[in-house]
Amino acid sequence: MGEHALTVKTVRDGPVCALILSGDLGLTETDGFLGPAALAVDNRTERLVLDLAGVTFLDCAGVRALAMAASFAPSGCPVIIRSLSPIARRIVELLGLDLANLRDLSPGQELQDWLRDGGTTQQELAPAEPGTAFLAGTEGCP
Repeated sequence: MGEHALTVKTVRDGPVCALILSGDLGLTETDGFLGPAALAVDNRTERLVLDLAGVTFLDCAGVRALAMAASFAPSGCPVIIRSLSPIARRIVELLGLDLANLRDLSPGQELQDWLRDGGTTQQELAPAEPGTAFLAGTEGCP
């Protein structure tokens, strides 16, 4: 494991589910985030909190993974980004993303079901063709 290996801690307080991330959230770490997120977020979740204070690296694939995790929340469930680290904040600013609408940037329930059944995200996160954006608003990412 690297110096900044991703860890995901799940804290549930009744209907509130918090995912606390520490370390790097990039292409190679997305499965390590989305797997636990798919298992933690369920129909009992009334508020999803993504705590990014400990994120030391974030790339376009990591942003897409956050959007995917947000889409796991039930319809009408607010998704709150808490404690955005300076590094993560800079990437979000460079991409011009609106984190209040993070859920709108990703696929939905089918992906969560697929991950719960043991699927991986590597194919989902790679663009189909060179120059294809990962998601709307990330056209500037390689």
